[in-house]
Amino acid sequence: MRRMNLAGFAAVCVLALAGCSASTKLTSVWTEPGFQPNSIKKIMVVGVAPKPATRRLFEETFAASLSAQGVTAIPSYTVLPEGGIDSVTANAKLQEGGFDGVFVTRLVDKQTVETYYPPTSSYVAAPSAYYGGWNGYYSTGYAYTSSPGYTVQNEVVNLETNLYRFSDGKLAWSALSQSWLEQAADPGTEIRPFVEQLMYSLESSKVITKQKAEKKK
Repeated sequence: MRRMNLAGFAAVCVLALAGCSASTKLTSVWTEPGFQPNSIKKIMVVGVAPKPATRRLFEETFAASLSAQGVTAIPSYTVLPEGGIDSVTANAKLQEGGFDGVFVTRLVDKQTVETYYPPTSSYVAAPSAYYGGWNGYYSTGYAYTSSPGYTVQNEVVNLETNLYRFSDGKLAWSALSQSWLEQAADPGTEIRPFVEQLMYSLESSKVITKQKAEKKK
């Protein structure tokens, strides 16, 4: 039986977590033909970030969102070590834990884009003494204002999120996203909106649908 190879992925990937709903969009989504909704029931969430804290926050947020839909989801950091992941060890942990799927999010492209905003000018009503008659009021009642031009730098980040079946290592679902992130922004604050985009797409693709909790007898 063919197994997934996570070693190469973990050794080289950097997860750049991105954008709010206004600056993040999914550019393409693919679902395996004939995929049965909720057929993957226990999933490991894998993300690799420059900082362990970012990795943990992403995996916990994504896993919690999946769990809210009735899917058993576990952050990989609770099972797999930091840094490079040996494929033999990883597959053994997945099999031992009874996982039948793995979510992997990785960076596929990142570039810095500078946007120049030219100067603007306008006339605005300004406070003025008008007791000297309407001529004085009229001539001094408006002021010319202007703002200088400025440049904003953004990182345009393209991420790929794939869902693999553990049994045969085949791809079941894939989404590409593009995000605009200000360089001064803290990526940690952008994780939840990004995960919300993924969850919306997973539901729209009918990969994961809301599962009713079983009633206790």
